[in-house]
Amino acid sequence: MTARSPGPERLFTVRIEEDGASLAVHATGELDIATAQTLEETLRHALDGDVASIVLDVAEVSFIDSWGLRVLLRAAAHSRENGDVLRIRCGSGVVRRMLDVTGMEARLPLTA
Repeated sequence: MTARSPGPERLFTVRIEEDGASLAVHATGELDIATAQTLEETLRHALDGDVASIVLDVAEVSFIDSWGLRVLLRAAAHSRENGDVLRIRCGSGVVRRMLDVTGMEARLPLTA
């Protein structure tokens, strides 16, 4: 399943891969005020499902603003309240830099 945000100027895609009771959610492109809702809805649906684990891969996100960070924090909180199934892989790109600058990495379930 792939979801795309509206408008070619803000190309953002979310791709989901299922492997048994596990999901991998891959986000690519600009995660900002115009596209955050796409990822938030996808994660809400995944977290409300019956899965053993979810890995959100944001290593290919090319830009993130406070709206994108808000989505990550809300998804992490929702996961903690409902079985703690979410892990976030951010790599060494812009998401990692955002976490370093804001000091929010301790509030997120990061994985390598």
